Amino acid sequence: MNMKTIMNKNFAGKKVLLRVDFDIPLTTNDTCLAEPRRKRQTIISDDLRIRASLPTIEYLLKSGAAKIILLAHLGRPKGKFVPAYTLWPIANRLSELLKLKAKFSSPKDEYQISEKIVLLENTRFNPGEEKNDPKYAKKLARLGDSPHGEAGIFVNDAFATCHRAHASTEGITHFLPSYAGLQLEKEVNELSKLLNPARPFVCILGGAKVSEKIKVIENLAQKTDQFLLSGVMANTFLKALGKDVKDSAVADDVLDKAKKLYLELKGKIILPEDLIFGNFEGKQMLLDNSPKDIEKFGNIIMEAKTIFWNGNIGKSEIKPFDKGTRAIAKILARATKKGVITVVAGGDTTGFVDKIGLANKMSYISMAGGAALEFLAGKKLPGIKTLL
Repeated sequence: MNMKTIMNKNFAGKKVLLRVDFDIPLTTNDTCLAEPRRKRQTIISDDLRIRASLPTIEYLLKSGAAKIILLAHLGRPKGKFVPAYTLWPIANRLSELLKLKAKFSSPKDEYQISEKIVLLENTRFNPGEEKNDPKYAKKLARLGDSPHGEAGIFVNDAFATCHRAHASTEGITHFLPSYAGLQLEKEVNELSKLLNPARPFVCILGGAKVSEKIKVIENLAQKTDQFLLSGVMANTFLKALGKDVKDSAVADDVLDKAKKLYLELKGKIILPEDLIFGNFEGKQMLLDNSPKDIEKFGNIIMEAKTIFWNGNIGKSEIKPFDKGTRAIAKILARATKKGVITVVAGGDTTGFVDKIGLANKMSYISMAGGAALEFLAGKKLPGIKTLL
């Protein structure tokens, strides 16, 4: 895919609006409620996406950019200010990663990270962002104007948002010269390899987003040797085939499609067989794959030459239901060492792999979830189309 990229472009003296992906998990330390003297703290659970933005920021600085204005969103505040989604904790972490001294403790319209780097507050606090309002897009674009009226440059480095036509991803490109950043370019290049993979090609699809992942199966069916399903994906196919999944989470709206697809692909879709139910909040549910099924999946993985993994195996955010996801991550790490191409995508999955120290043991860690799925499903992403 031939995109306009930032390589060998002239940024000297220019203001650059850089769209980054800072939609990361945050947790709050509420121990202060029991101890009023303690200050409430917001903790970044996983800074993988912030770290991924650094190469493009550093490249623009080295290329002589006069100012970098960072655009980012966090969560789904639905067009209004929501304290939990303010970006000041992220601004602090970015400052630390860039070895700067800026420090913030409350929301601001913008966060001055350094003389040349500014992070604007959450773009989704403005109702025009998700509506792709041209007025809001133009307002953002004008931030790049020089004192002499010369327009700035827009760089999109947030592949994870490219499946949405929003003002800060698609709308702004109608007002400024626009290019792909290093991370976005890498995402497209690496995911494109999965459209013509070395065989055998195995897709591991867990978690939810069942409708989107079914479209991936449909688009990659002729290029994929086996689909290993877990989580809500597996539950849905199991129920469609008449299996009793008790109170397990299921996408009931696609049961007919799931059954039809399973029968059409004649053995390509592999489901858990040794079903073990656990009690969660008073309900009997499938919460993880059994050791027997993990072993079965592992044997298939080790015979592959290319692997794509999106979606955790079980309810991995709660122990001991993280065992299946942890085991699959370790198997993929061994496969990578053996020379297998391994691509991991989706916030929950990449976050888990990074947390257990195996991110650098994979061939590629994608920052995207829904965008990666839509890309592999063959859809034209609005945020990419404007960069071609």
